[in-house]
Amino acid sequence: MPFCPRCKYEYAEGTLLCPDCNEKLVDALPSSTTSAVQPDDSWVVVGRVQSEVRSEMAKGALDSNNIPSVVLSNLFNAYGKGMDLMWNLGTSDKEGSAILVPREFREEALVVLEAVLGDDLRPPEQAR
Repeated sequence: MPFCPRCKYEYAEGTLLCPDCNEKLVDALPSSTTSAVQPDDSWVVVGRVQSEVRSEMAKGALDSNNIPSVVLSNLFNAYGKGMDLMWNLGTSDKEGSAILVPREFREEALVVLEAVLGDDLRPPEQAR
């Protein structure tokens, strides 16, 4: 399947140009070094949700929009370094989860999450 080198979308076989970017499609995307493959300083918290169901909805919505994401449950606090990480995320809840995306996907992720979760999406800094 061909891919657009600019927007990274995959298109049906036989498509030559991206209908959005007007870029010539390529057979494979080059491996990217601009975004991390696991959470680190280049990932940002875009919001928080209170329930596991909402966490799954958030993750599913981001995945279906090709936005890399990680959902960290506050239960992660109980495991060594997780406590340090969660404190750095400004969380004090015993329940709920923080949703992280690479910094370059922040705005797009917020649009998707607000559409799917509405008022259930809490700001990153809001504890409860």
